[in-house]
This record gives sequence, structure tokens and C-alpha cells, in this order.
Amino acid sequence: MKHFIFTVVALLLSVMAFAEKAERSAMAKSRGERLTVKEWKTTPDGKNKWIDHTEVYNEKGQLVEEAEYGDFGRHLVWRAEFTYNAQGQLIMEVVYNERNKVSKVRKYEYDSSGVCTRRLNYNANGTLNSYRQFEYSFE
Repeated sequence: MKHFIFTVVALLLSVMAFAEKAERSAMAKSRGERLTVKEWKTTPDGKNKWIDHTEVYNEKGQLVEEAEYGDFGRHLVWRAEFTYNAQGQLIMEVVYNERNKVSKVRKYEYDSSGVCTRRLNYNANGTLNSYRQFEYSFE
């Protein structure tokens, strides 16, 4: 039962995070300006705060950089940069570790209809570790 509740809570948090990113993307696109979102954690009394997470969207509303911080905002935990093609499709994600060194690279492939069909996962030295194949069906 605990596992089920944990799974449901994790799913709800993921959906909420996706909705927030979509809203932020729309904000940047509607204004045609670069948008940086900083998320702060605070103590219950509000007297202390520290950076927890940042997101940067370009003027097209595309997420181009994201970072997570730890140790009360003093250290980078990870950072990611996102690259898009001329059609606005995400084609590459480079993830950096706490030392700001590449830890993994994800590349995305699309079919002629513009649907994402595969995500290839590479390690820091460029070796293909695995890939995810996406299949879509409507019922």
C-alpha cells in the first residue's frame, strides 16, 4: 500500500511539474523574451532562503537550460542544456554533473511526421548506453 501511495504522489508531482513548465514556456513565447525562473527554498519563518532550481526559456518558449542546487544552494547538483532543430523539436540534451562536467547526452530522433521515435542515451565519453524506442497507438 505504501508503494502505491508513493507512486501516486510521484505521478502527481510529475504532472504538476510538467504543467508548470508548459505555463512558463507559454509566458516566454507570448512575450518573445528570454525567461529565467529561479525557485527558492526558505525556512518556515521566511528569514533564510537559498536557490534550489533554475530554468531558462528562450524567446520561442523552449527550455534551454535547467539546473538543480543542493546544500542550501551552495553547490550545483546537476545542470542540463537543451538544443532544438529548425522545426522546434528537441534534438539533444546534455547533462552536467556537480563539477559541471558532461555526465550524459541524450539525442532525440523523429519520423517524417515530426513524431519522436527514439531517444538515444550516451555516457560522458560518447558511448551509446541504451536507447528508448517510442511506439504510439490510438484506441
